Amino acid sequence: MPDKAPASDSINRRFRHIVIVIYVVVLSLVLMLFVQQWLGYRDAAQARTEFDVLQAALRAMASISAERQRTFTVLEQQIPTTSQQIATLEATRRAVDARLDELGVTLRNPGCGTCASLITQYDQMRTNLADARRELDAVGREDPDDRSEANILRAFDPMVGTIPTLSSIADTTATGVIRENADVQSYLLTARLAGLLREHAGLLGSKFLPSLIHRRALTEDETFGIAQTLGRIDQLRMLIGPSIHGLPAHLQADFFDVSQRYFGEGRSYIDDLRSSAMQPSGAGITAMQFVDRYIPLMTSIDSFRDASLALADKTIRASLRRHIALLVGAGLLASALTGVLLIMMWRFREKIVRPFVEARRLILAIASGNLAVAIPAADYSGEVKDLFGALDILKQNSAERVRLEGERKRLIGELRTMAETDALTGLSNRRAFTTKATTLLQDKRRTTPYVALVMFDIDHFKRINDTYGHETGDRALVMLSALCRDTLRADDIIARIGGEEFAILLCVDHMAQARELTERMRSRLHQEPITAVSGAVFQMTVSFGIAIELRANEPDLDAFLRRADTLLYRAKENGRDRIEADDEP
Repeated sequence: MPDKAPASDSINRRFRHIVIVIYVVVLSLVLMLFVQQWLGYRDAAQARTEFDVLQAALRAMASISAERQRTFTVLEQQIPTTSQQIATLEATRRAVDARLDELGVTLRNPGCGTCASLITQYDQMRTNLADARRELDAVGREDPDDRSEANILRAFDPMVGTIPTLSSIADTTATGVIRENADVQSYLLTARLAGLLREHAGLLGSKFLPSLIHRRALTEDETFGIAQTLGRIDQLRMLIGPSIHGLPAHLQADFFDVSQRYFGEGRSYIDDLRSSAMQPSGAGITAMQFVDRYIPLMTSIDSFRDASLALADKTIRASLRRHIALLVGAGLLASALTGVLLIMMWRFREKIVRPFVEARRLILAIASGNLAVAIPAADYSGEVKDLFGALDILKQNSAERVRLEGERKRLIGELRTMAETDALTGLSNRRAFTTKATTLLQDKRRTTPYVALVMFDIDHFKRINDTYGHETGDRALVMLSALCRDTLRADDIIARIGGEEFAILLCVDHMAQARELTERMRSRLHQEPITAVSGAVFQMTVSFGIAIELRANEPDLDAFLRRADTLLYRAKENGRDRIEADDEP
């Protein structure tokens, strides 16, 4: 018997050890389950808080878009602002402020872990919006005839700048929600794209308002801006299409309504309006008629966005309830589900967490401009497969957007050069001369006491064209332009402002300095023969008129030009090939 006791004791000891090990394992699993569920509940609550911020940001974007459109309509009209319009605008602003106040409250919620870094952006955005409103109010107090589209658009820039800030807040919180609750990925992606679509749709409508209000044809810049916005809207449509695969049927039905109402009926209306707005007399409708027709077409986008947010909200609330239930039942189910839980955790990590972490890394890389990242070709299925497919499309569209942006900047540069340069002589044209001359006349930093305006043209230029041909006349203009460049100083402003008429604006210490420079040009011209297309050689003369004014008098450019022009005609009447000038003030 004694020899069997140690064996029994050994079995009991081993069994006890096994029980202790199993108990420790089970206890560890129970504790792990509780900790995991608690962390899950905390993350779900965090996701709920960040989702509130996301919703508030998207609603604020839509409200600011409405305020921008209403303000633009009021400022662009050619009649004084009525008290009813002011009251309506103030009501719109109060609605915007209410939305922004709601956003501010959600950002300052202690339960939002990612919001602390966004509060500074939010406060700066509120400051910028207030500054924009003050500037717009100042423009609104001006006489309607004194308002210019350029001043109005410049005053709108700070307000337009609030949208990227709100978009950044929405993107940051959306990333946080997805990180803490991956189930809402598709809904948030759809809602975010719908919000961007709504913003661009509103921006598209704003681009038609100047031409409708002034009953004129679209300008080249407006036509280009409309085409660019339509391109972005088409890109968003391409992104939304794949993102709704696998989503609930009613959400797909809402998108079908967007396709019918906005992309179908609305796009057709915009195309027809754009065609008619290119006519010299404009589109033939008022801005209010356009707003009444166009705004209802965008309501389907708002419904689609709100439906996506509602599904995301429902998912997050369900997640919260699920975690509470799991916390309550974790103790009872822990021992039975330990093995299954381990397997599920491994599968969950492999099939869900890791793909979404990878997707998040790719999204951040693409968003930061790193288009060299490779989209993994792993064998995923369902929404994850759609997600990586959408990321691949996003990468391609981002690359195309970068290319188009570069092309756009290049074309804008070329258009700006073409708009300010005389094609034949390479000198500034009248428009560029007016801009540069106005800047010089208003420049307080220059120390020279006088400013002189020289106007001159070729004597008997029509005779040159009739005798030697227009091509020879062009040669004469080019030669005169080259002579001016060689004779004038670097700071002098020269432009071809008419057929054979030129103007120079220069800063001088006294009249004699301007006359000396002009005489030098006239004398050099006598030494420059011109060879006609036929081979004949001839010389031409130029008449000059010089107006001079003290810089302190802040001369008006139009009056200055008229004085110089009068002096030029005096030189013509007194025999040509001569200089007529003002007396020194």
